[in-house]
Amino acid sequence: KLTVNILDRVMFDSGRAELKPQGQQLLLKLAAVLAKVPNRQVLVIGHTDNVPIRASRHLYASNWELSTARANAAVRFLSETAKVDPQRLGAVGFGEFRPVADNSTPAGRAQNRRIAIVILAQDFLAPDVALPAPR
Repeated sequence: KLTVNILDRVMFDSGRAELKPQGQQLLLKLAAVLAKVPNRQVLVIGHTDNVPIRASRHLYASNWELSTARANAAVRFLSETAKVDPQRLGAVGFGEFRPVADNSTPAGRAQNRRIAIVILAQDFLAPDVALPAPR
């Protein structure tokens, strides 16, 4: 597998799940790479820091919902705009529960706010998943 981590500030505004133009451009470049490996499944995984979301000020009840909404936004863009086969795509939100850095510092929290795009090898497919032959 290959994992690409993208910090959230490149893709989204704080507390939001709408892709920024810079994030859209990055996903278009990624789609061009994905076109070269049509037999691979792609997972988009959203992550956040551990700072609680105040539901009264945000659209999302918790970091879990925010991380999932961001992963879904990237998957929708890859499918609908970049024309990646939706059968190849999946979205997962892990919220604050898989940090890569210490959440006690601003720099650590910034590293934890990210999406990971994972390109899986064919043997990572679940037994009930069969991707269509490349066209």
